[in-house]
Amino acid sequence: MNTNVGIQNEGVIAWDGLASFPRDIRKHARFGFSFEVTDVIAVDAVFNIQSAPPSDEDDCVAGDFVPVAEVPTCAGPAEPAAQATITIPAGTPVGTICAGTIPCRPDAFIQIASASGDTDNVSIVMIRQGPVL
Repeated sequence: MNTNVGIQNEGVIAWDGLASFPRDIRKHARFGFSFEVTDVIAVDAVFNIQSAPPSDEDDCVAGDFVPVAEVPTCAGPAEPAAQATITIPAGTPVGTICAGTIPCRPDAFIQIASASGDTDNVSIVMIRQGPVL
């Protein structure tokens, strides 16, 4: 049997090492992120996850982004923080691919923004899965 994972899984650039690309998640059942280390990480690369509603002027454009709060999970913190972050530790080998997501759908648009460290040495793809019918 021949399968095409691209039909149900759309990979779109979320961070290119320099800029963040807001992505609409309203028409997808699930989403996650794939992080690739593209150069040496000497200082932890820390990213903030942000969300936004549609703008008042155009439903297809993101409004103002705000921090996504950390959500407690079985493996997560007992005391959630006001800002959900994803950290790629210093020393992670070049070529390493990591995955991450958040356990909620906080708004129509999601973006990952650089917080600190060697974030320019990481590229991020958002994988949106399955259309919402």
